[in-house]
Amino acid sequence: MARPKKTDPDAALMAAMLLFWREGYHALGTRQIEEETGITRFTLQTSYGGKKALFLKALDHYLDMFDKHLAPAMQTGKLDGLSAWLQDLPAPEALRPQLCHGCLMINSILAFPRSDEEVNLRAARYFTQLRAAFATALQQARDSGELAPDFDCAIGAEVLLALSMSRNITNKSAAENAAPQTVGIAAATLIDSWRQN
Repeated sequence: MARPKKTDPDAALMAAMLLFWREGYHALGTRQIEEETGITRFTLQTSYGGKKALFLKALDHYLDMFDKHLAPAMQTGKLDGLSAWLQDLPAPEALRPQLCHGCLMINSILAFPRSDEEVNLRAARYFTQLRAAFATALQQARDSGELAPDFDCAIGAEVLLALSMSRNITNKSAAENAAPQTVGIAAATLIDSWRQN
């Protein structure tokens, strides 16, 4: 008779994602994974394929959450909704304490060499998701008349992508500072300047 699993797989994956986000991949040992997620070292190998495979599953879960929660929140059809998104990322409550650690995907890109194809694939997915979400939000605002008909949504999306990355990096700074809020305010001011008069 098989032993019952001690940890719910969905809860374990969420716990692993939060743990990798807080500690980073390289600093995290299997003992800490076991203690904080309930995934035993045996289960880590047999069910997940090891630490790296669990990490990649956690990144996929992170990107799935972006699609489910964050992208729709910016796509209100109004520039005010996009500005609010950039000023105060509407993350689910379970994720909000993690925001001080920056962005899990950006942290992962910085932690792995460019030759790591599996992380690169997820990085490409992340940037594609973010660009597309910003472009869609801007297209909706253009279609509703808030932006001029000739406004270049692709260029605007690139600018907002850069501001979003800046906000993520300043969130990760060790000291308490107003930089993330300042970046958000700057983004909102820029978006407001794009409005059609």
